[in-house]
This record gives sequence, structure tokens and C-alpha cells, in this order.
Amino acid sequence: MVFVLGLLLQCEIRLSRKGYSIPRSGTIQVTLLNPLGTVVRMFVVPYDFREMPNMSTTFIRQRILAFDEDLNPGRDVSHLTTFEQMKLLRYVIHLKFQTSRSGRLSLHSDIKMLISRRTDCDTAAAHAKDALESPNELKILTVQPDNPRFSLRIDKN
Repeated sequence: MVFVLGLLLQCEIRLSRKGYSIPRSGTIQVTLLNPLGTVVRMFVVPYDFREMPNMSTTFIRQRILAFDEDLNPGRDVSHLTTFEQMKLLRYVIHLKFQTSRSGRLSLHSDIKMLISRRTDCDTAAAHAKDALESPNELKILTVQPDNPRFSLRIDKN
């Protein structure tokens, strides 16, 4: 499902009730394709939930920002405020994880992605300058809850 929200496009992929079973640590790759089958964005999200207790939930959110280090010398993208990050935001993926009573880890409920329409502006700006690439470098910022890292899972029956 795709929704248009001003400058953002939201894409949501519903997973089955059981979710998608995955190993306790590894890398998840999600590829977003346009209707013609061309790759729009490939998300590569590493994770490690070996310490996750049974019957728990958590999430990972990966933000991809267009950050020009020439305009921000000495600044790290992780030290920007949330408002500053939102102005630079190009892509986001939000993954939800849960463990079962037996300790099986799975992706559950849905995968949400946001795509900024500013990426079109970046491409247009690059073409206007006869550049092959956008002037901004894409920086990846991965966010997970840290206190508490995992929440108790409450089943909805």
C-alpha cells in the first residue's frame, strides 16, 4: 500500500499473522521497486537480538539522510536534532520484531517505509550541475530502543 503525504510517500507491507521467522542475528535486506520493476531503494539492516527474552517485542528504524559534510564540517549526523534530521530525511524503514514463547524470533505485523520526494529534487539539482551524482552524501542512522531495549509482548486475542 502506498500513501502520499505531502513530500513523503509511505509504503506499508503487511506480514502474515505468524510473521516471518528469522535467525537471532543477521542482516535483513528489503528492496523497494517501482511499478516498472526498477529498484528505487535497497535497505540493508543489520540486527542482533541474541539477548532478546521470550515473549518480547522491539523495533529497528533506519533513517537515510542527505548530509553534506562540506556545509557541516566537524558535525556527525547522529548529533543532529530530530528537526534537523527531518529536513535531511530521504528514506526510512521501520521493522518490528517479536519472540514467541519458545524463543523463535520473527518480523511481525508490518514493514513501513517512507520515501521523501526530495530525492527527485536531489536528482534534478545534480543534472542541473552536470553532475553524475547528488551533491549530498547519504548517511545511514539506525535507531533502536535502549531503555528498555525490549518490551513485554501482549498478545491480542
